[in-house]
Amino acid sequence: MKSFFNKGSSNSPAEASEAFEAADEKELLRKRIPLWRYLLFSFSGGVLFASALPPFNLWVLGFAALAPLVWCCARTGWKQGALCGWFWGMGWALFAFQFLREIELPVPYLLAPVLSLWPAVAGGIIAALGRNLLMPGEVQAEEYEKRKDYFSSRLPWYRTLLFILLAAIVYTLVEWTRSRLFTWNDLSVTQWRNLPFIQLCSVTGSYGVLFLAALGGAALGAVTLRKGKYCLLGVLGVLLLNWGWGAYRMNYSMPETDRVWKPALIQGDLSQRRHPGEKEFREAMQTYIQLTQAAAKEKPEMIIWPESAVPMPLRSAHPWGREYAQNFRLLLLQCRIPMLIGTIDFAYPKPGEVNFGSTNSALCFDSEGRLIYKYDKIHRVPYGEYIPFRKWLPEFIIRMVDMGRDLTPGVNRKPLELPGNLKVSTAVCYEGVFGYLTRDFARRGAKVLAVLSNDAWYPRSSEPEQHLANAVMRAVETGLPMVRCGNNGGSGVVAPDGSLREFLDVPGVPGRKEIKRGQAWGKVEVPYKDRPVMTFYVKWGEWFIWLLLGGGSVLLIISARERIRYCRKVPRSDRHIDWGN
Repeated sequence: MKSFFNKGSSNSPAEASEAFEAADEKELLRKRIPLWRYLLFSFSGGVLFASALPPFNLWVLGFAALAPLVWCCARTGWKQGALCGWFWGMGWALFAFQFLREIELPVPYLLAPVLSLWPAVAGGIIAALGRNLLMPGEVQAEEYEKRKDYFSSRLPWYRTLLFILLAAIVYTLVEWTRSRLFTWNDLSVTQWRNLPFIQLCSVTGSYGVLFLAALGGAALGAVTLRKGKYCLLGVLGVLLLNWGWGAYRMNYSMPETDRVWKPALIQGDLSQRRHPGEKEFREAMQTYIQLTQAAAKEKPEMIIWPESAVPMPLRSAHPWGREYAQNFRLLLLQCRIPMLIGTIDFAYPKPGEVNFGSTNSALCFDSEGRLIYKYDKIHRVPYGEYIPFRKWLPEFIIRMVDMGRDLTPGVNRKPLELPGNLKVSTAVCYEGVFGYLTRDFARRGAKVLAVLSNDAWYPRSSEPEQHLANAVMRAVETGLPMVRCGNNGGSGVVAPDGSLREFLDVPGVPGRKEIKRGQAWGKVEVPYKDRPVMTFYVKWGEWFIWLLLGGGSVLLIISARERIRYCRKVPRSDRHIDWGN
């Protein structure tokens, strides 16, 4: 009979004994903390993230959101780290995107697993590279007890600090890639009401705020590591310095305004009319006409309507479109005030094409009724205004979100030029949350950012407030005032420091003015600089991202060096063992 050690093998008893000890160590590591506890702990971090966003606005939790994920990544391999990251993302996305239920009930539950892929990538990278930053290769090759001793008593402070920096850098860069596709509710937005803290946006863009919030969470997650408490104190010092600088900027170094623009905002508070009937069309048209007539008595310099105020293209050949155009022209001649409105329009066909494309546009008419400016939405909403990968998607998903056409993206980024040397950018709805667009508007001479929005898809949820929170960051980045006109809330002025000014009040409706729903109109004052100074972010763009890429590359080299040392110490056949901390 073969012994236990050489059963089915020709290995010597000594070799079999070593293999048995390695297997025993692997089993010990596996049982140290059950995986489900890691996953549950990571999920709780995502919930903290969602709680820091509207409607709860518990912004302090934004600094703790990443801590559970970083804690788990410091103690697991890359596969477990990726799984923890995915669960962390689910805790965030399932709650932060609940407003999408108002489109179709399954939408947030279908979207959350996809959005969670980005945190999964971050978690896997942090766990894989962080292991090598925390432990030299020769220590990783030692048995469990020696690695545990190193971790608890000999781990240098600088390795803990490098791991914290790595976690914040990786998370920020991964979120930066997501912003190219679907930017909404990133970690920087949790601080939208912490005005001194977000002044950093004027230098780094919102990614600087995101990085500092991630840095705070990473330091908190690493507090149990050796010297982790001292690293946490150092990071807290950095956060307080940023807050102090932001307070100074708001109180002493913000440029004084020398001009005031006085437009009137019209908020119709109408339901979403995706396929309007005749009654709905006429109700919308009459509502905006009546509110405009009331606002015109205050003699504003311009009257602004929100995106798609009336659910019919103004320049359509449809009988309702002709009726709309006729009534709108009569309104202009009656009021004799320039108007900026949101409407579906058309794009001229390209050479060789026959069909006109549809555009989501902002049209400006002078007091005589002449069209003087047309802006077509550039950054369309995926799965709302166009369907990416339409050919490959299941038909039930297309039916859920399709509006019957893919809108044509615009190309014109020039601001609207008004009397008094005033230039106004005219972003449409979702575009107001993209830093690259508002930065380009500012570089082209815009002195005021205007956003025409319609959040009627979400009549009861916190989406309009989330939309406003995302847009506030753009005003701070550019150092320009922003005037927002929404169909059902969020109509008012955002100052260059991110503070909310002159939002329309709805009589008899309780709550904060900036998110009140209801029909309203009002003339607002928008102070602006005749010669605004470009912020550092407007001048240099995403330089901070390139800085993080450089820093991340250095940490990658350090990690690769330690991995090489480990591989030299450990035979390939033994590398399957979980070399956990």
